[in-house]
Amino acid sequence: MESLHRREAAPFSDRVWHEIDEAVRKAAVHILAGRRVADFDGPKGWDHVASRLGTLRPAPLMTASSGARMSVPDIALLTEIRSDFSIPWAVIETFERGGPLDTDSAEEAARQVAEAEDRLVLLGAGDGHGLLSSKESPRTALGDWSEPGRAVTDLLGAVEVLDLAGVAGPYAAVLDPAHYYEYWKASTTGSGYPASKQLRERMEAVHRSHVLTGGAVVSLRGGDFIITVGGDLTVGYRWHDEVIHLFCVETVASRLIQPDAVCVLSPLVR
Repeated sequence: MESLHRREAAPFSDRVWHEIDEAVRKAAVHILAGRRVADFDGPKGWDHVASRLGTLRPAPLMTASSGARMSVPDIALLTEIRSDFSIPWAVIETFERGGPLDTDSAEEAARQVAEAEDRLVLLGAGDGHGLLSSKESPRTALGDWSEPGRAVTDLLGAVEVLDLAGVAGPYAAVLDPAHYYEYWKASTTGSGYPASKQLRERMEAVHRSHVLTGGAVVSLRGGDFIITVGGDLTVGYRWHDEVIHLFCVETVASRLIQPDAVCVLSPLVR
């Protein structure tokens, strides 16, 4: 990995790398939602470019052979997600003299990569493998969550849809920021009690994602949704001139195995 991303060629110390790596990790973790509700497969390494989906499709026969068939595996290609950034020399020099390291540009690049990953994982890339992208998943409409008790009622309704379909819990929700904060406002005021108590008993966690409008309630029983990571989020070195040019990069793919384990929450249309 070192030679692949040329970290050893960067004109600064391991102390600087440590500070940048920690800032990038914390910024990405704050954003990522898909990884919180899916099975994590990886990291597989930077040479891992595709994961098998477990199905085969016929391949055209190059030569006729009686009784022989040719098939190729269906695969999910990993997508590289990358964001470039730079750090001025003066920032490095200040840190090396004992001052703080300004990692704002690194954190912004990490947030961009994390948001792109969530968009790929939750919404898909036109291949039907995003968590909320399958037409086979059940859907329920959201009401006005500014109404007392409505947030709890809608989430319990989605849990009921999954439960009645035989999809076991525990369950979690992923919501857009507006619904996420409305939910916590309702839960802290005790709105909808005792329904809110019932929801807390069934719902293991509620997460927010900036890429969503509406959201979903999903089962956490496992095996329904998989995120495969080849190379996990890291920082690499490009070159330096008047500034030091760096980048955040990762490779990732998502697989939706059981669409019925997701209840999509469609937002209220005003």
